[in-house]
Amino acid sequence: MTAAGEEQIDIVIAWVDGDDPQLKQKRARYQKTINAASDAVSSTRFASNDEIYYNIASIIKYVPFCRYIYIVTDGQKPQLIDDFAKQGICAEDKIRIVDHKEIFAGYEQFLPTFNTRSIESMLWNISGLSDYFIYMNDDFFFNQPAAISDFFDADNMVIYGHWRKNALLQAKLKYRQSLQKLSGKPVQPKHTIAQMLSAKILGMNQFFEIHHYPHIVDKNLLKDHFLRHPQLLNTQIQYKFRNVAQVNPITLMNHLKIQQNDACLKPPIPINYLKNENGVEDFITNLHNESIKYGCIQSMDLLEVSPYQHITTAMVQKFADYLPSSLLLDSGQ
Repeated sequence: MTAAGEEQIDIVIAWVDGDDPQLKQKRARYQKTINAASDAVSSTRFASNDEIYYNIASIIKYVPFCRYIYIVTDGQKPQLIDDFAKQGICAEDKIRIVDHKEIFAGYEQFLPTFNTRSIESMLWNISGLSDYFIYMNDDFFFNQPAAISDFFDADNMVIYGHWRKNALLQAKLKYRQSLQKLSGKPVQPKHTIAQMLSAKILGMNQFFEIHHYPHIVDKNLLKDHFLRHPQLLNTQIQYKFRNVAQVNPITLMNHLKIQQNDACLKPPIPINYLKNENGVEDFITNLHNESIKYGCIQSMDLLEVSPYQHITTAMVQKFADYLPSSLLLDSGQ
């Protein structure tokens, strides 16, 4: 992948409006029949607080090499999404809604799903998606201008992270699984465990841990691996909610790249990461820090009213020229 193909890079965002009554009802119906871990069914995991609009505004503002933005949803659509095109913020076909039914075409028996890892495992099935694409959660955003060199070094895919040994996490997992047999309480599907397992299934005794960045993905590499290992794919997408048995499909693809010597590994870089209200002031300050490329607003729904309003005002001010006008009016801009 070279700079000449910049215009071919798409961005995919997984999004859900957890407050939608129909979706809540559907989710609750399956929760009753499945003994899922508490982390996997927590309401904050499905909450939506306008982060999707900040995410899209940041792409339009800071990612000139983005071709299309695909928003992956479950029979939903962000309420203000059409306003981006209607107000001339982007081209009419820039933002595309993709339903779970499309990405699970041929695998419909695994729907519905409320599981990010299952959804990520099927992104390669988006029709017309670029061979390389950037994947983001809906609470991510670009904090500063992006360049194609952030994702490719010559023909190698850039991965930011650090190596960790499998052994300690494997021991912790075995211990928790033994406790599960005694208590019946499911093991929490931790992010690091899923990353470790994605390396382990490839015979690696260490894994390259990644954090809350937009990640570049080789669509065909992930697709070909899953199609060559149908049992792995079926096992991966069978869970309605996140399960400790699942691998992280993005790091699975990363480890395949590493094994092929097609990856440029770089150390972690700073993230403007809001975890709770203790970090609100630093987060707002870092919105203007040119050395911090990416941001993430986690669990915004758990903030008190005052810090919530501070974050909303700061985000609207940062992306004012790229947001639907109704968001500006709501924030008093």
